[in-house]
Amino acid sequence: MKIRIAILVLIAFSVISCKKHKTVEEKILTSLEQLTEGNQRFLSGKSAHPRQNKKTVLANQDGQKPFAVVITCSDSRVSPEIVFDQGIGDLFVIRNAGNLISDIDMGSIEYAVEHLDTKLIVVLGHTECGAIKAYINDKDGSYKKHFNHIDNIVETISQEKEEVDADKATPKATNYLGAINANIEHSVKLIQDNPIVKEHQIKIVSMRYDVHTGKVVEL
Repeated sequence: MKIRIAILVLIAFSVISCKKHKTVEEKILTSLEQLTEGNQRFLSGKSAHPRQNKKTVLANQDGQKPFAVVITCSDSRVSPEIVFDQGIGDLFVIRNAGNLISDIDMGSIEYAVEHLDTKLIVVLGHTECGAIKAYINDKDGSYKKHFNHIDNIVETISQEKEEVDADKATPKATNYLGAINANIEHSVKLIQDNPIVKEHQIKIVSMRYDVHTGKVVEL
């Protein structure tokens, strides 16, 4: 009888232990959590600098499987791998002035979704964005102080529906943050309307990086 009781106690203990172990294993961070927790490490000065070594280079030499696509600005102060504390092979980063979505950028997104099986897309705008500042300074639609290709960036932003709506609600000259957010949301909307992104049911997130603090916030 005592032996039976001892066996039952041992079995019960094993089951509890297994459950605890399973709970620990199941505490796998989502793609978005990996980014937000990485930014928290960066902000607190405790960046882990994961997967930033020759071993990781060799591990990824035959292929890649990034867990997130990040569309962001070319601004040198905005480096996704650093501010999110990620490493080689973690992020599929697409950068241009103003984090805009051209056909080429959209093709890059489709590639990550279809061929790399990436499940999260982040549009990361930022404060003190030069492209947005140029748009705001274009008070009468005739801002022609740069070479033509730079003017094309300003014109593209000025035609975004979200920017037009934001300007109607609050004049852009006094709504700098609103203009940044509207620009981010426009890119998000374009991605949401992409048939391939829809088909794969990809999560799309709007984020804004503050160059003054290093903090990333979800909009």
